Amino acid sequence: MQDHKGQYQPYTPGMKLPEGVFAPMQGYTHEDLIEAAGKRVEAVLTANYVDPTLAKETLFALADHLNRAFQSQNVEYQIATWFKKPYDDPAARAQSVSAMGESFGALAIRAAGDSLKGSPLLHKSDAFLSAFISAAGDGVSDRIVTLNKQNS
Repeated sequence: MQDHKGQYQPYTPGMKLPEGVFAPMQGYTHEDLIEAAGKRVEAVLTANYVDPTLAKETLFALADHLNRAFQSQNVEYQIATWFKKPYDDPAARAQSVSAMGESFGALAIRAAGDSLKGSPLLHKSDAFLSAFISAAGDGVSDRIVTLNKQNS
């Protein structure tokens, strides 16, 4: 949630939320989504024998960019709100979750690309860069769409 100055406000227990907005759900917070993306990206870095120090710096940069992107869109609140709101048609919830997975996965792809600015990894192959960026997006998207399993 944004405060009156446009600054992101992380959820704290008991925090007053606007009507119709739900608190972030365990497993689907910004931190959880960053972890999901980071694990996938780390696997790409390891498979491509990226120096461990550079890999660690890259993962820190990725986490920072993802966090800022997620906060700018209130992602953890959106996930909870769109998932928990009442739906007349049960299939509509699954469609909403799939759309969130796609949308927030795309947000992660953009953030992952931005996180590489100034990195020596930009000199690697297009295949590597594509795998890196896709891994971040897929990690986020796949985590979100697991909500459809909870809804089954």
